[in-house]
Amino acid sequence: MDEEGRERVRANASGGGADWLRKLPEALQWHVLLNLPTKDVVKASVIYSKWRHLWRYVPGLDLDCRDFKEYNVVVKFIDRFLSFNSESSLEKFKIRYDSVLDADDDGDEQTDNANVTRWINAVVKRHVKQLDVAWGEVVMPPSLYMCESLVSLKLSDANLPNLESVSLPSVKVLDLVLVKFANDLAFERLISGCFVLESLVLYRSPNDNVKVLHVSSKSLLSFVYNGSTKKGPLDDLVVSVDAPRLEDLQLSDHLTESFVVSNMSSLVRADIQINFSFEKAFDPTDLRKRNMIRKFLAGISCVKNLILAQCTLEVIYELSKYELLPVFRKLASLTVDFYENRWETLPDFLHRCPNLNSLIVESTTFPEEGASILTGPPRLLSSLEYVKIESPLEGNAMEMKFVSYLLENSPILKKLTLRLDNGSRKNSAIFRELLKIPRRSSSCQVIVL
Repeated sequence: MDEEGRERVRANASGGGADWLRKLPEALQWHVLLNLPTKDVVKASVIYSKWRHLWRYVPGLDLDCRDFKEYNVVVKFIDRFLSFNSESSLEKFKIRYDSVLDADDDGDEQTDNANVTRWINAVVKRHVKQLDVAWGEVVMPPSLYMCESLVSLKLSDANLPNLESVSLPSVKVLDLVLVKFANDLAFERLISGCFVLESLVLYRSPNDNVKVLHVSSKSLLSFVYNGSTKKGPLDDLVVSVDAPRLEDLQLSDHLTESFVVSNMSSLVRADIQINFSFEKAFDPTDLRKRNMIRKFLAGISCVKNLILAQCTLEVIYELSKYELLPVFRKLASLTVDFYENRWETLPDFLHRCPNLNSLIVESTTFPEEGASILTGPPRLLSSLEYVKIESPLEGNAMEMKFVSYLLENSPILKKLTLRLDNGSRKNSAIFRELLKIPRRSSSCQVIVL
């Protein structure tokens, strides 16, 4: 069920429109109710008297503590739910804790650990398939690491100890948000214990106790990594990814020192927003880092669809002055987030993409003066067919140079789509200037939105 469907069902459940739900086959009723937050299932039970205790039998709990005023009431509700049909299987168990609740003296760390441990032990025995826990900095119990039924595991703010053995043979989806580990090994054992893992999402905490984060998986298809925005106690952080089946890679980080990738031959899409911890400017004297960045680029050079942040593009541009960089021969689609006065970095990268078909330029801000679009003789963009400039043009000289560069150097360009600034009085003049720019491609259309 998509989000629109869930919203429609929630509205009907709270507004008295449950007749349609009662007319559905019983199996479909359970499917609908399972995809609703538990509070809406309880509302549906109130609306229809025959469903008075229905919420107890839905094979899943989706509870947000903001629907309660007191901590102990939340705990009692979860305990009651788990006491019903304790021998039956659970599809999902999702609990969200909000620290603004008045915990009195019942919500201390020791009590939280005891409650969450009891609940997780219970749902593991009931062969839970989806587990989603955000309950503060609680320690996950050992039973979680040996759950054979679990398919999706999502944890927020939790503490994961270092166990001798981890076996999660069915987990395909793993989301870890601000999770702390005992050490590097605790993280590695968790990943290696997920034998069929396909999707990994990691939002790091600045004090997660992991210096070298190593992701090694033969089954992983998608990896989304967001580094901490605050400097932690560990320096020279390293992220290493070894995933031969990986198709989707998303990296967002400004503090990690080194990124190491290997076995990326299956990569289809990459979204790279990293600057390799260069706080101010690229340091050409750091030979170790130069070598690391060159190897990283070579590791992702087989990608077909690429999104690059300006900070990454700048590092690539500066490195190209000192290192022979790889060619992105398979790259068909490129999106760049392009700003300030470093837009001369883009043509330099385009020349490393001999088969590029589509270019999207987002968030563009062109300076009135300063940057030069080319640092050397112009080269043809021989494969480029489609270009879209997302940000409205204001008509300054640098903008027109960039558009001219695209039109004059793209022999098979079919369509250039751009926007004009709605508030500008110069739009008609800008449009006339655009019409004057010569086009190398006789079939090129310039579409102004």
